[in-house]
Amino acid sequence: MRYTVWTHLLDLAQNEDELRRVIELAPKWKDVNRDKKDKGGLGAQWGEMVVTRAESLTCPQVALDMFSDHAKYQVPLSLPAARHLLHALHTKHSLEQVMTAVALYRVYNLTPIADDLVSLGLVCRALAGKIHPTQPPPASKSAVPAKPQALKTKTLQASKQVFQALIESLRELVSSTDPSLYSISSHARTRSLTPKFSERQERANKGVAALEKEKTWLKWCLQRIESNLRKTEDLEKINWLTQWRVAAGHIKTEPATV
Repeated sequence: MRYTVWTHLLDLAQNEDELRRVIELAPKWKDVNRDKKDKGGLGAQWGEMVVTRAESLTCPQVALDMFSDHAKYQVPLSLPAARHLLHALHTKHSLEQVMTAVALYRVYNLTPIADDLVSLGLVCRALAGKIHPTQPPPASKSAVPAKPQALKTKTLQASKQVFQALIESLRELVSSTDPSLYSISSHARTRSLTPKFSERQERANKGVAALEKEKTWLKWCLQRIESNLRKTEDLEKINWLTQWRVAAGHIKTEPATV
């Protein structure tokens, strides 16, 4: 079976069940040239395609399940795929699933979350959404038992503690990151790319548009994070984030008038 067939199988999957059946074929593939393109290898690029297809079918948990069992499926998880998986999970799925995706960074020896701005922004955004939801949850039709409510309170408190720790990591990371690197272009530009992204472009054939997409994710994540921080912190304490977003062009500023 050629590599292109595996790609075609993903395209043919039209729902969660069909996608799971395609993924279940992966452990049966024992080609000795597993990591060579067009010779049956299910490498990092195929893993990225699984995440993309899972998100398009609104079932990113399928990709999460696959990467969570590397011993069975043996599909590599690249940093772009890990970021994409976090993006697919961070707003509409449980915090437990998001944190499972975070744990995969260590399993696959990826750049730590605290050192990767896009990933860190997505995780902070996920926590912010749980701690300060946009809309309050619907009222329960029956009284909530005391014990489960206490457990929920403890979980919320733990989430707040993790959020505060990650916000401190975010502050340190943006302070050492050139904001111009995350300015968003409306058009893909031909410019010098970092070796890491050049390799990613060659393997995944996504081009500059993929990087622009990640920068857009970061822009909206930081906007929501700042909005949440404004509810609990003085403006002076979050000025570091506002200034960085302005420098990155994420916040439109009016030109000074004479």
